[in-house]
Amino acid sequence: MWSIAEYADHVRGVLFGMRFLLDTAVTQPGSDLGNAPSSQFDPEPPFIEVDLALAGIAREATALRERLSALPPDGWISQVVSDGNYIDAHWIVRHAVHDATHHLLDVERIVAAL
Repeated sequence: MWSIAEYADHVRGVLFGMRFLLDTAVTQPGSDLGNAPSSQFDPEPPFIEVDLALAGIAREATALRERLSALPPDGWISQVVSDGNYIDAHWIVRHAVHDATHHLLDVERIVAAL
């Protein structure tokens, strides 16, 4: 189980990643980014400053929203390849909303349990 800070920082990282995928799909359509690096388990949790992670969530969510709002119609069908999957703006939006919602609900459950 992650700490609240780790969940928050993960959401920030996912939003950053979705913005990166969107930018790549629009500016370099068809790019193959290869496979995502495998995650490594670190037995020692990293120090994460919660206020910075929360500010990062706000910053990344705003930047992603602004880029999506500015997409021309053909930008929505531009794709990038990652892990052998074709990813477009529709997938990026669904993934960003799902991941952020899922993990922030996990945080809510942790807070309620405390």
